[in-house]
Amino acid sequence: MSLWFWTLLLAIALLGWLVAYMLAQRPITNAQQLLQQRRYEDAVMEAMRTGDHFHRAEALKLLGRYEEAIAAYKLSNDPAAREGIALSLAHLGRDLDEARRLMETQIAQHPQIQEFQSLVLAFILLRAGDREPALRLYHDNLELLETRFRDDYTDPDPLLSETLHLFSVLAETNGEEARADSLARQAEKWGWRAR
Repeated sequence: MSLWFWTLLLAIALLGWLVAYMLAQRPITNAQQLLQQRRYEDAVMEAMRTGDHFHRAEALKLLGRYEEAIAAYKLSNDPAAREGIALSLAHLGRDLDEARRLMETQIAQHPQIQEFQSLVLAFILLRAGDREPALRLYHDNLELLETRFRDDYTDPDPLLSETLHLFSVLAETNGEEARADSLARQAEKWGWRAR
């Protein structure tokens, strides 16, 4: 009887852990689903309704409403919000030293997909007029970027469309017109609309 009791207790504990683990995972929110459908205005409204500051900021950034995006990112607890603020500042072409500092901190504290983060930093450097360091970062990460978009990220994703846009800007700066044009078309196909 004690073996049966301990087996039952272990099964209940395992089931409890599994339920807690599943609940701890970041759920796909309605705003996130709307972003995937490229319904950015609807995503903004849904995120406002639910208090989802991060996805509201992402939708605003994709709409080119960078000031509003920055304000929404500042309300978010998501670690990626710092990167969103840095990119929004770079798109606006202002406070580029702050954008660089934010991005360098983001890379140091939350290194996710570093080739993407390096591309963001390269874009910020380019916008700040630091062409050579920007192109050096671009070259250092070019093979990984190509691999990611050739092998890993092949399905259209609006949340990666901005990354493709940045990739095209740096390719153009590097004199790779054919690659830049191809990447720009792919970014638009995936949902990049901000200008």
